[in-house]
Amino acid sequence: MQTEQFIQKLLSETEMIISQVNQLKSYDLAQLRWRESDASWNVLECLEHLNLYGDFYLPVMERDIRHSSSSSEAEFKSGMLGGYFAKSMLPKGKLNKMKTFKDKNPLNSKLDGAVLDRFLEQQDN
Repeated sequence: MQTEQFIQKLLSETEMIISQVNQLKSYDLAQLRWRESDASWNVLECLEHLNLYGDFYLPVMERDIRHSSSSSEAEFKSGMLGGYFAKSMLPKGKLNKMKTFKDKNPLNSKLDGAVLDRFLEQQDN
């Protein structure tokens, strides 16, 4: 895939996610805190999990991009390891359960609508 097409695809997907999270802002907290079982995450916990990883990865990626001496390529090619991990996290028909690090597990955290704002802020950076 051409790098410019790939970037446009990512931007389009990000805009769709931003729109969906903005829609969640109209839900009341009881709906956002509903969970299927005691061991499952609610909507706010899912987004907080992404926020926690964003807090770690976004500054690292920004720093590495800023200090990179590489030039862009016309054709985007994912590395073998990066491609594997990216594909493993894509949604599938059957729920793909994975373990997370304890410090990235928001289960039973006291969360409110600020989680949505923080997620949206990370998307804007």
